[in-house]
Amino acid sequence: MSNSRSVYFEAFASIMKITLRDNDATDEEKAFLQHFGKKLGVTSSEYFELIDDNMYMKYEIKAPYLYNQRLESLYKITQIVDVDNLSKAAKTKWLNRVAIAIGFDPSNVKYIVGKSLDMFNVNNGLTLEDYKDGIKNIMM
Repeated sequence: MSNSRSVYFEAFASIMKITLRDNDATDEEKAFLQHFGKKLGVTSSEYFELIDDNMYMKYEIKAPYLYNQRLESLYKITQIVDVDNLSKAAKTKWLNRVAIAIGFDPSNVKYIVGKSLDMFNVNNGLTLEDYKDGIKNIMM
């Protein structure tokens, strides 16, 4: 792997894999994916390198081991997704995929994603600690 890659190149490759591996991503999700890559500092050439010949499939999805790490990852991703012009249905579908891939229990994902989006819609200055508390409280 080249040292000249963007800092989030491998993380973005994993996100790309989560989004595209089942071949059911909508055009809206694909457009968002390219936009998301730009927000992470992934260059256009890196994006097309990953998309060509499905190179993104070669990257492992590294789910955070600890629950608090998964919450932090979902917080950061939801924070980025929330400010974009995706429909609520597209945000929900995409975040459900991501939440499962990073290790959340599939039976709880719809509640966690729903609460995540609701908390960001209500509170633009939502802190990580408030987010963690809010998500943990729905699980009790």
